[in-house]
Amino acid sequence: MTREVLDLIEPWAGSRTAAWAWCQTYAIPALGGLTAEQLMMQGRAHDLMAYLAHVREGGYA
Repeated sequence: MTREVLDLIEPWAGSRTAAWAWCQTYAIPALGGLTAEQLMMQGRAHDLMAYLAHVREGGYA
């Protein structure tokens, strides 16, 4: 699942390294202030993927 998340983030993050840094540091307010990494560790990858799809489709972050 990590690969799929990074594949979605990399185009706007600019690089794989920047995408990974975002996953580890950016607290996502819409998902309880957890980072993407924390969400994946809690088994909430589906929630994260839905959030990223929403943002990619032009929804608010």
